[in-house]
Amino acid sequence: MSYKINFDEPIPDLVERLKKEHRQLESKLVQLETIGTVNNQSIEILEEISEPIVHHAVEEEAIVLRVIMHKAKEQAGESIKIAQEHNWIVNFIKQKIPQLKTLSQQQAKDEVMRFIQNLRSRFLEEEEIMFPLALRANSLQS
Repeated sequence: MSYKINFDEPIPDLVERLKKEHRQLESKLVQLETIGTVNNQSIEILEEISEPIVHHAVEEEAIVLRVIMHKAKEQAGESIKIAQEHNWIVNFIKQKIPQLKTLSQQQAKDEVMRFIQNLRSRFLEEEEIMFPLALRANSLQS
C-alpha cells in the first residue's frame, strides 16, 4: 500500500471518501466480532485492515487537521485530541497484533474488543466533530 497523499483532493470529496472508508472498515470489525475468538482468521483480518487504517489516519492528520489548524485554529482542540488517539491505534497495530497469539484466548479477545471499540469511537468522533469542522473551515476565505 502506498502512503502517498493527494493534497489536491477537494476537502468535501476527501471527507466523503474517509466516511466511506469508515463504513468499509466497520464491515471488517463486524466480521471480527462474528468470529468471536482470536484465531488465524481474525488475525488475518486485523493484518488486512492495518495498512488501510494507518493510511487513513495519516490522511486525517496531514490534510483534515491541517485545514482545521490553518483556518479554525481556535476551535481545533477537540480535533487535535481525536487525532492523537491515532497513536493508540497505530501502537495496537504495530505492537499488539504480533503478540496476540502469545496471549491467553481471553486476553487476546479483550485486546481485540478494545481495539474495535476504540476504532468505532474514533470514527464517530471524526464524523461528528472533526469532519464537520474541516468542512466549515475549508469554506472560509483564507
